Formats: sequence, C-alpha cells, structure tokens
Amino acid sequence: MPYGACASGDPHSALAGRSALLEGGNAVDAAVAAGLMGAFSLQTMTGLGGGGLMTLRVGGEVQVLDFFSNLPGRGREGPRPEPDEIQVPFEDVLERFHIGAPTVAVPGVVAGLWEVHRRYGRLPMKDLAFLTIEAARNGAEMTDAQDRSFTLLQGIWRRTPEAWAIVGDEDGVLQVGQTIRNEDLATTLEQLVEEGPRAFYDGDIGRRGVEATDGLVATADLARYEAVWRPPLEGTFRDATLYMPGVPCLSGGMLFVALAELDMAPPLPRVFRTEDWGRIALALECGEALRTVEYEERVFDQGWLESLVAASKSGNTLHCSTIDADGNAVAYTSSMGEGSALVAPGTGIALNNFLGEPDIVPREGTNVPGRRMMTSMCPTLVRLGDGRWMSLGSAGSDRIRSAILQVLVRVIDGGRRLQEAIGRPRIHTRDGTLYIEGYGRTPEQVDALRHFAKKVVTTWAPGFFFGGVQAVAQTDGSGFDVGADSIRRGCAGYLA
Repeated sequence: MPYGACASGDPHSALAGRSALLEGGNAVDAAVAAGLMGAFSLQTMTGLGGGGLMTLRVGGEVQVLDFFSNLPGRGREGPRPEPDEIQVPFEDVLERFHIGAPTVAVPGVVAGLWEVHRRYGRLPMKDLAFLTIEAARNGAEMTDAQDRSFTLLQGIWRRTPEAWAIVGDEDGVLQVGQTIRNEDLATTLEQLVEEGPRAFYDGDIGRRGVEATDGLVATADLARYEAVWRPPLEGTFRDATLYMPGVPCLSGGMLFVALAELDMAPPLPRVFRTEDWGRIALALECGEALRTVEYEERVFDQGWLESLVAASKSGNTLHCSTIDADGNAVAYTSSMGEGSALVAPGTGIALNNFLGEPDIVPREGTNVPGRRMMTSMCPTLVRLGDGRWMSLGSAGSDRIRSAILQVLVRVIDGGRRLQEAIGRPRIHTRDGTLYIEGYGRTPEQVDALRHFAKKVVTTWAPGFFFGGVQAVAQTDGSGFDVGADSIRRGCAGYLA
C-alpha cells in the first residue's frame, strides 16, 4: 500500500518529505522534513528567517496554523532608516523590491514547524532534521531549481559577503552539479533540535538576528512571537469544498470571490477556447477588485471574511503539499520574500525582506509593532465531489491566487491529472494589465487574448513570474497523484 506523496519546491525538499513518509511518518512529518530541507536547499525562497502558513487536515479536522511574520519595533522610538531599492527581472516583467535591515520582519518559521510537530508529528524532530543537517554540513548537489532561484535573485544576495557565500563563490552563482553547503545552518539546526524553538526566540540564535538588523528587530519582538492556530475559510466551487486561510491571508477571500464568478456559469472545457480565457480574466479581475483599503484592514477579522465567502456564493515563496495513507493532508507555504541580503552571524540563517515586498507592506498608519503582517500565501485543501482530498498551493506573490485558481479549474472542471493541470499556460491580472504566459501558446493564440485588456504583457519563456504550484491528491482506490511546477521553477514531486 502506498505511504503517501510529497511535492515541493525542489528535489531535495520533496525527497526529504518522501523519506519521512517511508520511515512511517505522517503528512505533518513529511511537511516538516520538506520545510527544513527547503530552509537549506532553497534559502533564496524560504528559510528559518522567514514566515509561513499551513492548512492541514489531521484526524478529519481541518485547521490553519499561522506563523507568518509580525511587524518589528517593540520598544523602539524614532523613524526607521530607509531601505535600499532593487529591481529583479522576472522573465520580461521587472519587479521592484526593497532590501536591508529596515525590511526584516519577525521570523515565524521555527515557531510554526516546531508547533505543528509538537501537536501532530509522529517521528522525533531529530529524525526529521537529520537529512537537512547532513546535507547542510556535508554538501548537496545543486539542481536546476537552485540554479534558477539563485540566478534570479543574485543581485540581492551579492549585497553582503555572508549572503553571497550561501549562493555563489568568486566565479559567480553556483551551477548545476556543484555543491551547496551551509555548515553554520547545520549547527543551528542541531541546537534547535536539542533545545527547541526558544533557542531561537529567547536565546543566542535570536540575539544574532537582532545583531544582523542593528536592533530594528528587537529581542522583545522575538520573545513575544507566537504561532497561532486559526479556523480555515470554507467555501465551495462546483461540488468541491475548499479550505483556505482566513486571517492574515489576502488571497483566500479574493480567490473565493473569483471562483464564485466562474461558478455562476457552466464548467469550463478541458481545452480552453479564447472566450474561456476571457472568463478566467474576468474572474481574476473580480477577485482583484476586492482589494481595497477596507479589505486590507478587515483581512484580520475572521468573521467578516467568513461572511464575505458566504455572500460570494451564486522574490518569493516555496510551497509543499503532502498527503498520507490515513488521509491526513498538509498544504504548507513559506517564504523569505526575496531575502534582505542579511544573515544572522554564525547561524547560517538568512533573513526575510517582507517589509520590502510591495504586495504585503502595511499601509501608513497600520504598521503597529507586534501586529501580524498580511500575506498573499494561500495553502489550500480541497475535498473533491467524490470525497477524495487534494492539497495544493503556489509560490509567486500576487500571482499565487491566479495560479491556484487556474489549476483548480483544470482539475475540477477539466478533469485533468495534477501534473497536466499545473503544466498548462496561465494568465494573471493586476491593476488593469493582463499578463499572458506565452509558453505553451502560439503567437496567434496570444494575439487572440489581447482584446481582454487595454494593456497586455507577454512573457514567452517559462519561469518564476506565473507562480510555482505543487499539489498532491488521493486517486481512486488507495493511490495518489502528484504534480509540481518543474518547467517553471524546477520543482519536484514524489510518491512514497
């Protein structure tokens, strides 16, 4: 009988999750193992210095664990220094970010992974961390996923020698087949396994993070940080029931509104016609229109979000999806932003730049120290109409919601297998602009979509801009399906 499945942002993390399943672990163990490995193998996308969300089903109950970042600055007075600005080319789209100490928010990944393991893990944490510690200390082979990620963000990571040592050397970005290692991170993980998360939030590890930010993230910020269990948003699309994060997620309510727009018309066909892309674009615009000042203020009100979902009826990120033979499932999304170019001295932990990400930076007047930041992450669980469960999510900032929506439609309406649904071309809408993924389309097909918006941007090469979806699902009987965004990002998925 199969043990389960794991899909993640690179082969190293996906294989770590698979190993946990083969060792008798459950879906939570697999997600923790994959998350720890990703903190080493994809430090430009995720890491112990970042934040995350997890939507999980264990023992029949669906919950959300929120360990995204808090705003820093407890006990600090006076203005914050200005961050550095940098532009990053996502294929043909230039995105602007800020980096440096003023952009670092309070990290939550350590609190989240240790909390979910405390409540639901089956294997000892030392066993789940073993592969990561060994790989970080002894080295692991660079894969295509690392090469793409490191190359994309090298302009940021070159800013400090400590950050550059993680992703490159005197010859440039590390290449496929070369060895990546992070011995300081291996030692840090050993300390965390031995002492638990308070070594990060109350101990020497955290103090080194404070040092790296020149005190802009204070010891009080770390000491008062907690991961929070929350109820999910629950809604429907066709005959499927969907579970997504509410507080502090921007994307959940917007996705449900977009899906409700599609749900008012018949299912889309297996192969989209030009007019079907028009329906997708309209639905995405309906979800995008929801994002107002009021929405950003009320995204922290679970009751308001639930009423919104009920009324709607008629740099960068790593996502990991796991499922086990008992039907437990985890959708886990974590991020570093694009990285601040700072590393906590002697720990091997790179620090996030969440306060430099335009999609989630708080508006003026809402940047209260200790407040949870909003996020575009949207790890999603789906109970399909026939009772099977699916776990999916995506990387990609504001493109997370458009990527998830299009994969859901291709699975639920089109009946496609996960890998096929993930590999199909996508679109995205933002501020009146239609972004078209030219990969997988002819020039004539792209031209046919141009009349859906006044401004159109086309990217022809597959890459990071249109997200990175990972998904696993139960199949008929006791089997599993798995899919990963291997073409766009070098992601990987494995059955166990």
